[in-house]
Amino acid sequence: MSSFPDGAEPPERERPDARPVLGSFVGMGGMAAALFLVLASGTLAPVWAVVALTLVWLVLLVIGARWFMTHPWRVAALPVVMTAIWFATIMAGDLWLGWTA
Repeated sequence: MSSFPDGAEPPERERPDARPVLGSFVGMGGMAAALFLVLASGTLAPVWAVVALTLVWLVLLVIGARWFMTHPWRVAALPVVMTAIWFATIMAGDLWLGWTA
């Protein structure tokens, strides 16, 4: 039974397309995965380095949130940037500061 008068059906609404923001969702998922790398670094790096990496991650997360709708493919690049920063930090700490597990 229809709730519209004269048995009329509701007009169909066009569903919004999610493809324009696909990069944003991929990027934010990647940022969540990058957080695990950063926090697990406590077994390799001193506390001050993990705190510094966490602050860098937070800055990139805020940038990703600001770019979410306007620049989705830039957001998709942020986890790659974070992983490169993490890798460079851990390698530099190992080579020059003697960080070991």
